[in-house]
Amino acid sequence: MAAVNEERMRATEQLQRELGVLTATTEHPNGMCMVTASPKGEIKALHLHPALLNQGAQAVGQVVTETVQLATNAAVQASFNKMALALGDGMAIDVESIAGDSPFRSTWNPVVPPKAPAEQAPPERRQRSPRVEDPDEDAFFENPLWRR
Repeated sequence: MAAVNEERMRATEQLQRELGVLTATTEHPNGMCMVTASPKGEIKALHLHPALLNQGAQAVGQVVTETVQLATNAAVQASFNKMALALGDGMAIDVESIAGDSPFRSTWNPVVPPKAPAEQAPPERRQRSPRVEDPDEDAFFENPLWRR
């Protein structure tokens, strides 16, 4: 029994070490920002596309904030996944019931692209080209040389 407890303690310590250094890197859907963050929301790396800086401070702030949120959610999800692997799905479900749903379970993409203005008309639908009947569609089957 003592050996089992020691093994569990080592596994728990290993899981804590892995979760302590876990990060996730995510790129904003517009491709202008990339963030590496921890599950705690600590920003480990931030890369901005030079074109983003030309869009003004408010745009930069919004894109960075959204990307940090995406990266943090990805890191939290990765920690849930590691716990499920280490502790089993039953224990991971119990942890999730205490901590709340994992980020990707509650929403797959919290950054919603802006909606198109309502006054824009939908694009015109083009007519399908008429179906052309193939006169020798059955020629293959009518040729006795092809049958065996």
